[in-house]
Amino acid sequence: VVGMLQGSEAPDEYFVYMAHWDHFGTDEALVAAGEDGIYNGAFDNASGTAAMLEIAEAYGMRSERPRRSILFVAVTAEEQGLLGSRHYAENPVVPLGQTVAGLNMDAINNIGPTHDLVLVGYGMSELDALAERAAGATSRRIVADPEPEKGYYFRSDHFELAKQGVPMVYPNDGIDHVELGESYGRERREQYVNERYHMVSDEFDDTWDLSGAVSDVQLYYEIGAAVIDSDIWPNWNEGTEFRAIRDESRR
Repeated sequence: VVGMLQGSEAPDEYFVYMAHWDHFGTDEALVAAGEDGIYNGAFDNASGTAAMLEIAEAYGMRSERPRRSILFVAVTAEEQGLLGSRHYAENPVVPLGQTVAGLNMDAINNIGPTHDLVLVGYGMSELDALAERAAGATSRRIVADPEPEKGYYFRSDHFELAKQGVPMVYPNDGIDHVELGESYGRERREQYVNERYHMVSDEFDDTWDLSGAVSDVQLYYEIGAAVIDSDIWPNWNEGTEFRAIRDESRR
């Protein structure tokens, strides 16, 4: 599902906000046993889809249109192997050479405000500096993925556009909770992985503290706006596997 907000000065240059809206459907064994077998995917990734809609609304309410056009892309079949984003990358609605950059949202902070914001794939592109500037404006800091061995950069939808050369930033919720510290953030992350990740138990509950989500989504807006309302063309850093692809697409 794709929506577009047309830019005022550079309508043929595009920034992409994306999130996946699918999950696993139902667990037929649980359904047969008379239990709730629905994979709601409330955190992964109804939360990211909701964030994308909030950002779209925020841009739509601006008194002045953004300089560049913005695409809001909700993809399916991420859980089956990034199939929806791969389809988009192979059949884009606008040329990828004119897609300046993008930001992917796959699960949004539900533990409360944090001092940090994780960038999965930190160090790969010039988008890092824009994220650091936006975070610094609110006295927050950008940190690298604390679990790079799990390969999260290669397991979410931004990867399919990255493979086509489009610089993509993939922020994730922070760990250093403002009041309870890093140990609490790590504990909550581990608890989610062990008890809810890709399970029917990934449901919304009233213990979620979405105040941190508000701060994070505002940052996602600002990171995008730094590209959307400018004429910069951020690139991959030298030495990354996507740099040559991007340079060729721009030529």
